[in-house]
Amino acid sequence: MQFELAPIPQIFFGSGQIQNIGPLIRPFGSRVLIVADEAALKAANLEEILTNNQLEYCSLLIKNEPTTEDIDNGVTAGLEFETEVVIGIGGGAALDAGKAVSGLITNGGVAIDYMEVVGQGLPIKCLPLPYIAVPSTAGTGAEVTRNAVIISQTDKYKASIRSPLLIPKIAIVDPSLTLTVPASVTASTGLDALTQLIEAYISNKSQPVTDSLALLGIQKAVKSLQIAYEHGDNLSAREDMALAALLSGICLTNAGLGAVHGFASPLGASIPHGVACAALLAAVVDQNIRILKANSPTIVKYAKLGELVANKTFKNTAEAHQMLVQYLRNLTKRLKIPPLSKFGLNKIDIPDIIKKVKRSSSIRYNPVELDDIMLEEILIQVI
Repeated sequence: MQFELAPIPQIFFGSGQIQNIGPLIRPFGSRVLIVADEAALKAANLEEILTNNQLEYCSLLIKNEPTTEDIDNGVTAGLEFETEVVIGIGGGAALDAGKAVSGLITNGGVAIDYMEVVGQGLPIKCLPLPYIAVPSTAGTGAEVTRNAVIISQTDKYKASIRSPLLIPKIAIVDPSLTLTVPASVTASTGLDALTQLIEAYISNKSQPVTDSLALLGIQKAVKSLQIAYEHGDNLSAREDMALAALLSGICLTNAGLGAVHGFASPLGASIPHGVACAALLAAVVDQNIRILKANSPTIVKYAKLGELVANKTFKNTAEAHQMLVQYLRNLTKRLKIPPLSKFGLNKIDIPDIIKKVKRSSSIRYNPVELDDIMLEEILIQVI
């Protein structure tokens, strides 16, 4: 047996941890660039905390999924401010933007230079500025990952800037920051975390450490995602989902993802990432199960997940598989995930999407190879 385990940031987990950010910043410097979505910035009261700790700051607000233009603007602002530390606060979009900005400030160039698939894929060679990630949603696990997902508007494609050097120095996971997240965002981000956990668990790059973490994260999500959706002020459920998202980031960094995220890259230019993953999850799991061989270790893993979500054992794997797929379909309905046609996706787009899916870095870790017909069948189910 051989496997690698990537480094993770120093993690501070628990409600109220955001109040301790000042002393954590100070060893790195006193001039701070905040990369944030506005709602998270206000919820955390971060600017007041920095001021009380005699720290100077400037802010870059990320309103939607980060684009190459956002990153380049952030780098310019950071250089002009002579930034010493970068803080990313918000959902995965803000955290990824902060990650990219911290890397490019020290490495030079523009965002497209470093992007996979659509850019040159240049390596990050110089150490980024110290980066502190503070998630305000329980979804992407970006606070512990090595990649920053960016939209190239020219190519209409989401792709990563990826390097072990981009892993944040510190992750502050404060579940209380998620208490005011709207139900629709709780649903899509939570299902994104669940997708990442499942895809890492059945990935052809999976390994014992990530399998254990993924199962723990899946248990937390199964227990608490719907509760967090229906009762946003339930701190215990929010803590479970914050932990599930954190674990999903560790797992995907080490074990990779799969076909769901293969689709999410080309769809991400027009469809929110979490919504796309949520809509696709059951269809991809169903397709994978259909073509896996009966004696495959992965087919056994899928059966274990079926028993986990049902909290019971089954006489045969087929029953467990059916339970898993049905659970995922029912969960997306209960959490009111819309069909992707709501975002303008229709059948005429399918051939172009499939071409882009096959270029995705995530698809190679899917446990089985999906041909064009199979990929089309998945898309038709979610339109």
